[in-house]
Amino acid sequence: MPHEIEINKGKARMAYALGGDRKAPWHRLGTPMAGLQTMDAMLQAADADFDVVLTRVAAVDGEGNVIRNPDGEVVMVEDSRATIRQNPDGSFTPLATVGTRYEVRQNREVLERALAIVGASEGDAVMDTVGVLRGGARFFATVELDGLVIDPKGVNDKIDRYLVVSSGHDGVWPIRYANTDIRAVCNNTVILGLKNASRVFTARHTRNVDSAIEDAREVLNMSISWAQSFSKEAERMLGIKTPMGGTKVDAVINAVFPKEKDETTRQKNNREEVNNIIRSLYMNERNGAKYGFNGWSLYNSIVEYLDFYRSVDSTSSAIASMDDTSSITQKKLLAHRAVVS
Repeated sequence: MPHEIEINKGKARMAYALGGDRKAPWHRLGTPMAGLQTMDAMLQAADADFDVVLTRVAAVDGEGNVIRNPDGEVVMVEDSRATIRQNPDGSFTPLATVGTRYEVRQNREVLERALAIVGASEGDAVMDTVGVLRGGARFFATVELDGLVIDPKGVNDKIDRYLVVSSGHDGVWPIRYANTDIRAVCNNTVILGLKNASRVFTARHTRNVDSAIEDAREVLNMSISWAQSFSKEAERMLGIKTPMGGTKVDAVINAVFPKEKDETTRQKNNREEVNNIIRSLYMNERNGAKYGFNGWSLYNSIVEYLDFYRSVDSTSSAIASMDDTSSITQKKLLAHRAVVS
């Protein structure tokens, strides 16, 4: 399943805020909640407030019998540990094998730290999504932050700031706190070319994880500074006229999706299909039809295509959007440069 959301007894371990501009996710899985919720309400609705324990690893044979030495001592795999979920019915679900330096941080604990970073309390209704991935091995959540309203020349374009939280119990996926700015009209992740601005804080599940997470507040401070710069840049882009039939639209799309050398028929058809999709997005009510045919609308049409219309699963798309080094981010940066040039 491309969504990778855990399904437990027919129920998806996910909850999401619904109402107003907040729509159901594309996969239609999870529990809809009436607007933003508290951490406790979302964790409960998503069935994500479980405990994970760290255990030693014993050797077993092909039939599941524990292997013992002649003296009866159990053979242990000393350089490995295992993470196991404790279920309410007393059963256990194995999640992954991890290294000996691995430290468990519960989903609730990671989310509590996120709320502390943004200055929210456990009782504040700021949670937008909570979910469990890969059979319980990974966890994610979205915390809504205060909005930033850009109003150049009477165009109201609300930019909502979110803190995206993710963590893994598999020894591979670290704790991440990522600041993203998303347009409320289509919930796009917006990344502009402030290459020196760090918007993702990462902490490994090791013994120094607590002290490392204490530094995560810097992510929010950087984001606030970045958002102020972003506001000015968005205003500038709104002032760049890009009429639908003009050459500027062609120049921007061709800069992001250029013709390949010795282009095959299939590559040509794919490029033309992408071009048509972006033009359709540019004309719809989420972009040019509502906010005018300008650089900002054109940029967001390209971002919308990259985030939602490519033939990839949603998890990979979300990761690519938050990764400053991904090819998708580079295309967004290229789109920005082409618009303002």
